[in-house]
Amino acid sequence: MSPKFDDIERLSRGKSTRSKIGNRGIGHRLTQKERILFEAAKRQGFLKIPVTGIRTNVINIYRLWCQASNRPFITK
Repeated sequence: MSPKFDDIERLSRGKSTRSKIGNRGIGHRLTQKERILFEAAKRQGFLKIPVTGIRTNVINIYRLWCQASNRPFITK
């Protein structure tokens, strides 16, 4: 069962999800800068990861979003 888009959005904001996706040991809450990267990745079809200043949270959320939308998980 793939995750739902509304659950991914709730998870990225640090709220609980209805389908209980996510894990307390893995970060999912996004900062404002990470949210901008995530929204751009949804539009462009790939996640551009800066050299510094980024946590793995945005990668985790984008991976879940790709899984829900049946898109390939591409990072640059």
